[in-house]
Amino acid sequence: MTRPMMIRVLLAPFFAAVLGAPSLATAQPECPGLIFATGFDGAPTHGSKDALIESVNRGESIRVGWDIDFDDDGEGDLTHWADAAYLSVWQGEVFTQVEAVHAQRPRRDEQDIMLREPYTEWRGSFGSNGVLEGRYSDGSTFPEGLKARISWCSATTTQSPWVLLYRNDTGGRALAGSKQALFAAVRAGLPIQVAWGFRAERNGNRIAVEHLVSPVFLSIVNESDVAAQLPEHIAQRQYLDIDQALFDDPAVMWRGLMTTQGTFDAVWVNRATGVTVRRYPQRATLSWFAPAAPRLDTPSLAVPAGVRRDEVRAKERVSRRSTPGSPEPPGAFR
Repeated sequence: MTRPMMIRVLLAPFFAAVLGAPSLATAQPECPGLIFATGFDGAPTHGSKDALIESVNRGESIRVGWDIDFDDDGEGDLTHWADAAYLSVWQGEVFTQVEAVHAQRPRRDEQDIMLREPYTEWRGSFGSNGVLEGRYSDGSTFPEGLKARISWCSATTTQSPWVLLYRNDTGGRALAGSKQALFAAVRAGLPIQVAWGFRAERNGNRIAVEHLVSPVFLSIVNESDVAAQLPEHIAQRQYLDIDQALFDDPAVMWRGLMTTQGTFDAVWVNRATGVTVRRYPQRATLSWFAPAAPRLDTPSLAVPAGVRRDEVRAKERVSRRSTPGSPEPPGAFR
């Protein structure tokens, strides 16, 4: 990190005199490239820890935002941001240090922060497990067990890749990410993409194919699984031979239905005749993506009596159909 950037980073010495100072509550630090976040209790609040690990393993630049709850009221009192200067992946967690800076001293009851005298450096270390540690160059004691909300964001200057929310195998077992993150993304109305593929050897030749699609209809079923219908399109003549990647019969349309249980139901229907040409049940390893990490506390869309039969309109339609000589309206209720 350059010296000017270091100067722009706000850091606090967390000394006892500031405890109890009145302040404006702050929301959890967020950013356009939010990957993962934890609350004051260390529990995940946004995104997926696996997605953070993948970002670090890809060598992406990461920024860390955190805020401190000095008075233990569950609200943030002071917020900071810094570049993750030294990232480590260890035992399924991500840890980082931030660059040393001149320690700061928030002034009690004033909207002011001053540099600490004499000159003292502060270094911080953060974990995806929600742990914050600090050290002062003069040996001063850093409070243990300080409550902090921590956010991990992509600082890549190019367009951020979509975040892997969840990956299930062919038996519906979790391979990566969090199913709760996928639920939250659907509830928040985020665009979802599903990817799958396979590789094998046939007749001495290695074959591989990968697919990515945006579902047209998503359902969270019993708060335990997601089902996704894929868009209808003309079936291809061949999916494994690029020279035969041509449209098949234009009248025959393909559609798929996938779930986090690993099920994959594919059907081919002749739209001209309405005849189902083929049905092919499969199992697939599925990866579920969204453009950003959602808030895990996004409320459920399922509410008591959220959908019910409209008896008044149903009776009106039945009455119209039963009237002698009256034509049945298109799409009449049955």
